[in-house]
Amino acid sequence: MSKLTAKQELFCQEYIIDLNATQAAIRAGYSEKTARVTASKLLTKANISTRIKELKDKRADKLELDAYWVLKRLKEISDRSMQAEPVMEWDHAEGKLVETGEYQFDSTGANKATELIGKHIGMFDPKLPGQLKMMDIQQEKVKAEISKVKAETDKISKDDNNKAPPTIMIVDAWSNTNE
Repeated sequence: MSKLTAKQELFCQEYIIDLNATQAAIRAGYSEKTARVTASKLLTKANISTRIKELKDKRADKLELDAYWVLKRLKEISDRSMQAEPVMEWDHAEGKLVETGEYQFDSTGANKATELIGKHIGMFDPKLPGQLKMMDIQQEKVKAEISKVKAETDKISKDDNNKAPPTIMIVDAWSNTNE
């Protein structure tokens, strides 16, 4: 790994403050006009990425933060957000707040915490839908090729009706029957 310049080291130190690469570049002394592009280029360099990871790991160790700590807090937030609280309204006759008989909970907090936990354990892989779409496209291409070969085989069989037709078995892995 090549050694970082003083400016690159400062960029890394500034970046871990708020994870805003453009602002980190500006604070590290790079031009404001080109900060966005410069920051993007810096983040693609292996030595910079490695240094940023080192700094993040050092900070997490110092604060005793790890995946377990984060997941534990997210679970606490989700559980707390799911607790039903009575809806209160002002009763003018009694001059005080009274329960309406309805209950509410923090669905936004519960959903967000649950979503973050799910992402952490790999339940919402953003690449998966795209991968499935590519598989569908590839499957359609293979099916089209199978149809083309079948049509050519039928043509050969009809053109050569005096001879026994060639036997060609095409296995279609995506259908339940083999033709």
